[in-house]
Amino acid sequence: MKFLKWAAKRLVRACVYFTVTQFFITAMFQAMAKDGSRGQFLLFDIEVVLFGFSLIMALAQDIFGIGRLSFPVRLLLHFLVTMAALFGLFSIITGQLTNVTRLIYLLSGAAVLYAVGAAVVLIVRAVKNKRTSDDKEYTPMFKK
Repeated sequence: MKFLKWAAKRLVRACVYFTVTQFFITAMFQAMAKDGSRGQFLLFDIEVVLFGFSLIMALAQDIFGIGRLSFPVRLLLHFLVTMAALFGLFSIITGQLTNVTRLIYLLSGAAVLYAVGAAVVLIVRAVKNKRTSDDKEYTPMFKK
């Protein structure tokens, strides 16, 4: 029963990632359509790749739950898993595994977006930690 709860939570998370990714990819295809057509649908094999990517991203989110590792190490691991998943996604969808320069540009853009997002998260986290440390009342260790 515990495993089913764990799996269901990851599946729901993967579905959220899949929906967002699907929306982004469809919007990107729509913007790139030269003839102004409205009926862009993705092929089933691309849908499967997108869902696989979404599952990897849902599992990568669990990296932040590893309490034994420091936060910078968890962030680095999450970054590496995210970049590997994006590399697989971009190379499979575009079929451009031979065009490494294009993949490097795509991954560089993704890394910059990740860095901006990580900076926002780190700032919010620092402000939150400072606020909780300010709220604590001082209790003397040694009484006179």
